[in-house]
Amino acid sequence: MVTFAAPTYAQFQNFENKTHTPEAQPFADLGQKVFDLMAQKDATALKEIFHPNAMFVHMGGYWGTEQELGIIGQGFIFYKQTDVYGMDVKKINDDNWAVYSTIVLTAELGGNDVITPFFVTQTFTRENGKWLLSAMVFTTRQGGPGADRANH
Repeated sequence: MVTFAAPTYAQFQNFENKTHTPEAQPFADLGQKVFDLMAQKDATALKEIFHPNAMFVHMGGYWGTEQELGIIGQGFIFYKQTDVYGMDVKKINDDNWAVYSTIVLTAELGGNDVITPFFVTQTFTRENGKWLLSAMVFTTRQGGPGADRANH
């Protein structure tokens, strides 16, 4: 016997917070800085923020720091513009923080602009007194702010 389950959908939530505690604000700023440097194709500055063992999860797969820096620096994916609708910053422990963002990303792929709404999770880890991005995950979303702009 084969049983099929109907799809279920979790309640949609946006990270609409734009104000943060004084303790959390540096991580909101750092998360935004990553988006800005990606738009500037500044792989050199990003290398100072990305942990050498970081992982990046995108729609097309996942890979490590060196491949992500190469993709950005060579413009294979040009993160042209990130519209951030909100961020929620959470302390995991003294050495780890997470930034959850609701964004719409305009990226150039193969000469074409692709507009995609995402939830983005950025995890920052303190190592040798410096905060480094240890993971960045893009999760496609179907609704919420800016989703009507998406390419279909």
